[in-house]
Amino acid sequence: MRYALSILTLFTAIAAGAAEPQAPRDPFPADFVVSPCAPSQSCTSFSRSQMSTAAFSFLALKLDPNWVEAHGDEMERALAPACRRHATCLANPANSFNFCNDVLSAETADDCDDLFPKSRSATDHEQCSAFHEIYILGIDQQTKPTWTAAQACAAKNPIAHAKALDIWMVPATVTFGSKKEVEFYSLDPDTRVPVLANITIGDQIIYAPANPTGKMATFYPFKLPFKFDRVPNAEGHTSLVPPMVTVRAEGYPPTQFRLAATVPEMKVEMRPAPSALRRGKNVVTIHAHDAATGQPVEARVMIGDRPAGRTNAPMTLDVKRGKLPEIWVTSLFNKYSDVVVAKAQ
Repeated sequence: MRYALSILTLFTAIAAGAAEPQAPRDPFPADFVVSPCAPSQSCTSFSRSQMSTAAFSFLALKLDPNWVEAHGDEMERALAPACRRHATCLANPANSFNFCNDVLSAETADDCDDLFPKSRSATDHEQCSAFHEIYILGIDQQTKPTWTAAQACAAKNPIAHAKALDIWMVPATVTFGSKKEVEFYSLDPDTRVPVLANITIGDQIIYAPANPTGKMATFYPFKLPFKFDRVPNAEGHTSLVPPMVTVRAEGYPPTQFRLAATVPEMKVEMRPAPSALRRGKNVVTIHAHDAATGQPVEARVMIGDRPAGRTNAPMTLDVKRGKLPEIWVTSLFNKYSDVVVAKAQ
């Protein structure tokens, strides 16, 4: 079972400066509402007599038919709760059968660790895993007609959802340049059933290889090499903010929020200090470093609206008529907000 943190709750906590982690939440809660259009049996797979042959033919797995006979009922009983959730998933008009099958597979992926721990019997654990893989593959191959009937039933009484989706993300926050995968989740706010929703992040094109369509969508992990947005700030320059995320699913109002991302901060100091400058030419150095890592930051030094040099290197500053022009720093690689070093006098 995979878990996630509430995006909207988390973003509010980050903005307020809260540091305590939020409790994980189940992407398919036990208190979900059973759909009246849910099929009575959605987990139709290969027959017991076909399991061993199918496992070898499709997945090159060795599944002992005697093990299937001995433990088949136990395996299906363990899968039954997830199959009941799977049936209701198929009846949501926003969901594809591939999505519901992928949710089922992920929900039950760790079942063998509980049923047949490796520490007790490596052979039973291996056979259980092979059973699980071929059982899910059989469902994949036979779900479409069941899904089609459930969707036709749901279409007879369409629901206009007034509430937005309940949305989550793992990990809690992302950092600039991170190569780790993220996952978004969404639930129907009333039925607590997972919903397949498409995700866009600004105008950026980001692929999700785990999704059959290749597009970013809830439940499917993808890497997030996002770019920050620049917005005007009170000093007349620009600040970086996380990009806007839009989540859309059929029948639900779209949801928008800023990505829960940490924005790098650049600390800047001029030496000698502005108060120590004299009329005429002064040799100064604008020191810049990352607030979190302490590493030097290469940025462009601006005097008014013209480039004057680079950070962390000496430069000549001409103070005419004893008045100091505005000195500010802008990131060369769009990683930091603009920083005013000295205001114009």
